Amino acid sequence: MDSKQKKFLWISIGLSLAVLLVVIVCTFNENTITAIQQLNPYYLLLAFMIHMLAMTFWAVRIVVMCRSLGYKVPFFHSLNMVCAGQLVAAITPSQIGGEPVRIHELYKTNMPVADAMAVVVIERLMEAVLMVLGVIFSLGMFPVVYNNGEITDSLIIAAWCGTAFFTGLLIVLIAVMRKPPLIKKLSLKIGGLFMKKMNPVKVEKITEQINDGVDQFYNTFKLFAGKAKWGLLIGFILTFCLWACEYSVASIILVGLGYPPDILLSIVFQLIIAVIMMLPLTPGAAGIAELAYVGFYSLIIPSSVVGLFVILLRIILYYSNILIGFIASFLIVKREAANKKVISDDA
Repeated sequence: MDSKQKKFLWISIGLSLAVLLVVIVCTFNENTITAIQQLNPYYLLLAFMIHMLAMTFWAVRIVVMCRSLGYKVPFFHSLNMVCAGQLVAAITPSQIGGEPVRIHELYKTNMPVADAMAVVVIERLMEAVLMVLGVIFSLGMFPVVYNNGEITDSLIIAAWCGTAFFTGLLIVLIAVMRKPPLIKKLSLKIGGLFMKKMNPVKVEKITEQINDGVDQFYNTFKLFAGKAKWGLLIGFILTFCLWACEYSVASIILVGLGYPPDILLSIVFQLIIAVIMMLPLTPGAAGIAELAYVGFYSLIIPSSVVGLFVILLRIILYYSNILIGFIASFLIVKREAANKKVISDDA
């Protein structure tokens, strides 16, 4: 991790801790102490295990999608790259920093960069489609599943802004992906920024590699629409399982605190919060996420408990990712330092 990444990491953690501190100071009273005393730690352990199960589904999704293309990626290598990506996602706006890590780690399994990029892009496209559909459903269902009071206009406005931003990105990405010449042009322009001082022979070679890579990238996309479509189908099912696990964590914590799980309403809350977190405002949406969770969950649990609830939720969904990401990243660095190769399942 370079100095810039460390800076973003500390900013992200600092913002998160600052907001959590303000929240707990504003909501702490004798009822908070009672809630802490009555907290069932086994539910916290269950919530963490479900979170790790989500990571497992993610790793299996990568293995299956790569297998459908003819590449055998080891499961534990896939799981490690998913965990390592969570550290980078925690310090990047919109949490998009994990993709380069996964592309790099897939490349280390002797998978061409173009194919690795295609797998990672399709992963994100599947999640984006599910997210957009889920958020539209959630915003439509919100008045039905919650009718016990008013929600602040700022949260609804933020939710719609996040939805518009996320949907816009999805539309632009799909539009661009449909035009291979445009992708080549953009890739060559970006590559040109790094080739200004190179000799013409080397520039020509790199240009040829870029064009070949883009062609391979689109050929892989065609495979997912053809003989590899079974990997796409299973990948979509695993994506649903992944998010079902992640969105159940909050309900498990609610039960651990002695409150009803409110499963449907909690899922609606989290889908709306997810698009708010997509707004590129802070590294890893730190601060934004905490405020959004407080704003929504204070509608169904007492203010004296909401701060504790958000702290527990962020420990599992955010701080544990940073810790696990550090461990996974260390294993990658250790492997690279020892110049070890990734041994595929068919080796």
